[in-house]
Amino acid sequence: MIIIVEQRVKLIFCSTFYYQLINMNISYIISVKKRMLKTKVGGNFMTNIVLIHGTWCDGSVWGEFVNELEKLGLNVYTPTLRYHDLPYEEVEKKVADVSLDEFTDDIVDFIETLDEDPIVLGHSLGGLLAQKVAMRTKTKGLILMGTAPAAGIFAFYPSMVICFYKHFLRWGFWKKSMPPYKHAFYDYCMNNQDEADKEREFSKLVPESGFTYFQMALPFLDKQKGAYIDFEKVSEPVLVITGSEDKMVHPNIAKATAKKYKNSTLSIIEGSDHMYEAPKYRDKTVEIIDQWLKNIINKEL
Repeated sequence: MIIIVEQRVKLIFCSTFYYQLINMNISYIISVKKRMLKTKVGGNFMTNIVLIHGTWCDGSVWGEFVNELEKLGLNVYTPTLRYHDLPYEEVEKKVADVSLDEFTDDIVDFIETLDEDPIVLGHSLGGLLAQKVAMRTKTKGLILMGTAPAAGIFAFYPSMVICFYKHFLRWGFWKKSMPPYKHAFYDYCMNNQDEADKEREFSKLVPESGFTYFQMALPFLDKQKGAYIDFEKVSEPVLVITGSEDKMVHPNIAKATAKKYKNSTLSIIEGSDHMYEAPKYRDKTVEIIDQWLKNIINKEL
């Protein structure tokens, strides 16, 4: 009887010891994983994020937005789309027939020089390009701000037509560069921003590729199928941001885009226009991105 009791005591002691040991190992593994995840998606460690600007802009458009992202622990890259860093007249001559695939090729080539896979953030036209990039090379996730519509997503909302109708009324628009239209930029892109900010940003704009707008507006006529996205190819987390007052890219496009991805989050900024990185709604945009990064860490655990 005494022997049996001793054996049971030993068994209980051993079980308790191994249980505690297992718990310690699990806790250690979780803590290590947390550190690894911070390295992957921000936190106290640096991870790469590539920002793709939109129509008429260049890599300088991000301004203070870059500094705010760096505060989240992100290593920020701001490439400029092909020809957009040249003088206005030179851009006008060269950019007219650049395709969506050519813009994408340049970004993919840039990303593949980095030391680790990045998060890719695209704004407007850059949002569509970001999705094309994710079909071609590995990323840690996508952030789409006021993204241009992929083929198959309805885009003929009145405010959007008003923004660009002047370009499409020109014969041969598909082979002509599209100049920045002041009325469209002031009243439909930065409609809720301060006047001084509108003037500053408009002064930096350059012409855009007319061919890319042909590809986006009339994808069924485009032999290259440049605006078509294979949503199934993107399994990484996708954050889609839109504004309730975005007149240049209607909020319904963001809603439709988010539904196309299995692992997506949709965030609507009340009152925001199309320039999410501009001063008035910058802080809210960064706050949304920060929360999304934290949610990725929690889901991984």
